[in-house]
Amino acid sequence: MFHTNGRLFKNAFGTPEMREVFNEAKYVEQFMVVEAALARAQADLEIIPEEAAEMITETASLEYLDLEKVEQKIDKIDLFTVAIIETWKEAIGDGGEYIHYGATSQDIADTTMVLLVRDGIELLREELATIKGQLEELASEHAETPMIGRTHHVHALPITFGLKAADWLDELTRGIKRLEAAAEQALVIEFFGAVGSLASLGEDGLDVQERFAEKLDLAVPNTAWFASRDRFLGLLNAFITIGGTASRIARQVLLLNREEIGELSEPIPEGIVGSSTMPHKRNPVMSERTVGLVALLRGHANVMGSLLENYDERDAGLWYAEYAIIPEAFLYLHRTLRNIRETLDGLGVHADAMRGNMDIHGGLVTSEAVMMALAESIGRITAHELVHEAAMEAYESDRPFEEILLDDDRVTETLSAEELLEITDPTRYTGVSNQIVKRTVEGSRDL
Repeated sequence: MFHTNGRLFKNAFGTPEMREVFNEAKYVEQFMVVEAALARAQADLEIIPEEAAEMITETASLEYLDLEKVEQKIDKIDLFTVAIIETWKEAIGDGGEYIHYGATSQDIADTTMVLLVRDGIELLREELATIKGQLEELASEHAETPMIGRTHHVHALPITFGLKAADWLDELTRGIKRLEAAAEQALVIEFFGAVGSLASLGEDGLDVQERFAEKLDLAVPNTAWFASRDRFLGLLNAFITIGGTASRIARQVLLLNREEIGELSEPIPEGIVGSSTMPHKRNPVMSERTVGLVALLRGHANVMGSLLENYDERDAGLWYAEYAIIPEAFLYLHRTLRNIRETLDGLGVHADAMRGNMDIHGGLVTSEAVMMALAESIGRITAHELVHEAAMEAYESDRPFEEILLDDDRVTETLSAEELLEITDPTRYTGVSNQIVKRTVEGSRDL
């Protein structure tokens, strides 16, 4: 693929580690490993000769398979499973007669994909564990670093940056739990014969299933999932929730990285060129690419949803599409997580800029605090009207909010100038942000 394997873009859309997992040669070799596991399971039950199972197991590697011949056979018969099996049998002789005994193509192909999916999930887990730890540290370190909270794209009330990071962390931990639940559903064998009845092996079929699954360290599903592709859809849905969290973090970095805001800065590796025409540019490329990758990931999950609508007991028209969807989804998510990990690893958190931006409107951002202090004596609704009028006057004039408030007898009868000054200090109105951070981090570490 031009974008996932080509020289220009492969590391923008994936990672070397995940490409290795979903490498075509690895898929073929794992296909042979699955066939060997089936043969050993059947030999255990004396369904096929032990000698044949040993031969199949010993030759279950690319050393015994000519991939060029496989390609030639596919050009003729257009069925990759049979092309692999026939080429393999030609290489090993009579023992190959028992390859694929009682199985259908999708039995082996699906189980092979599951093995790759399992390896891919392990790589995702490693990235997620690192990111989770980074967010735990970031939230704890900045539990009391004040900044302005923003709602509807404008300044709202003070928070702490640790609270923002804790929110990212809590969302990520929920995503990790969804991934684990989806993995449990997806990591199962497929071995049910042509139409899901296991008629080819009769009463022995269920015993073969159990032994086959045990040898591959996978679970046995109740029924065939030839036409029930919800297992992979569940996995991709977990991907897009995790990806959505990553994209949200990236978008915050992009916004707060702007020079006119300057609260965060994405690390820029040495030697990176930001622009072909503007030498001064320091582009937040990792965060930008993360947003785009997650958009692609959502598209793949949407396509995967349409693959649930299979006809009858099997439907290759939809099944084949997974060979494009599944590997790319893993590549996109792994690169997304790698981008976030590298961003967080060198993220610049600029507390001075956070304080400066919080002070733009003076005490206005503490209007709620003033209202609540006055509500005790004059009522909340009246206090809201009073503070709103003062705030609007402060917006429209050059007078400080606090000065306008002190012109109102209803304020001075309740609060002294010193008390009002303390109430309108935004650093004192971050609520229980630090306690929420602590609770969130402790919960994450228990995961």
